[in-house]
Amino acid sequence: MKKGRITIFEVNIIYLLVAMLLVTLGAYFQSLNIKTGLLITEYILVLLPVIVFIKWKKMSLKKVLKLNKLNLKHGLLVMAITVLIYPVALFFNLIMMTIISLFTTIKSLPVPTASNFKEYVGLFFIIAISAGICEEIFFRGMLLSVYKKKYKKLAIVITAVMFGIFHFNLQNLLAPTILGLIFGYLVYLTDSIFAGIIGHITNNGLAVTLAYAVNVVSKKLNIYGNLEPRQGMANTMQLFAGTIMIGFVAIITGIFAYLLIKIIKKDIGNRFNDSKFGEINEINIDTQDITMKKNEKMTHYLPILGVVIIYFFISFIQF
Repeated sequence: MKKGRITIFEVNIIYLLVAMLLVTLGAYFQSLNIKTGLLITEYILVLLPVIVFIKWKKMSLKKVLKLNKLNLKHGLLVMAITVLIYPVALFFNLIMMTIISLFTTIKSLPVPTASNFKEYVGLFFIIAISAGICEEIFFRGMLLSVYKKKYKKLAIVITAVMFGIFHFNLQNLLAPTILGLIFGYLVYLTDSIFAGIIGHITNNGLAVTLAYAVNVVSKKLNIYGNLEPRQGMANTMQLFAGTIMIGFVAIITGIFAYLLIKIIKKDIGNRFNDSKFGEINEINIDTQDITMKKNEKMTHYLPILGVVIIYFFISFIQF
């Protein structure tokens, strides 16, 4: 492991190690206390390895993680784009849930919801702010920066899929992948990790806020009864109907999101063309990545295969 350069194999190893920590230590601490466990997961298991690894490699955190300024206009546009993409991500998750419901019972996602304002503030910090910072630095920061050296724009797709798998829930695979595509492209356009962080915080914050609003309304109206145990359990026809309805909304909001992305793209102009996207001299890539034989290249992606195996094992246990 040479200092001053990061290879795809190295970040894949970190991806596997963090995934293993997530499903073992992370799951253990979350079982003891979900809120404290989530904080430990984000800051200790996800963020810390990235910071330690980059510093150990004697490289610049600012350059590797793209800690570049994001102007106010683009920040606000990122927030608006994320809100508009929310129904799109939900639509894809509903498709997956509808398919799964054909074979087994749909279960509610193990995500805590707030029942009062104090809990809401706490969960907003944990689920929105903390996850938005730590996970974006991991995926759109380190992973995207390294993968783009070889795959250019395709790196956005690769790291988005890796992000979706990292949630280790078959019902919640497609939505994070879609969001990973959007956040990755916004980071690519703006050359700033803060675009991904703002988008991630906005998305998770919206989810926390909507869940809190539902809890507040249900308590005031007192018409839902004991909603918690049955939350998310719907039959195939209900899910299919919901998918169609959300699909129409997603088409409309998706078009507006696309138009806002075009505004950012127009502002940036040709500042980051395809060639520059693959040639930014902020991370040296080991020449062995280029000259190695085909069978040697494949071994560099075995850690990802390990994560996929863990993913399907966890999914099997869940159902």
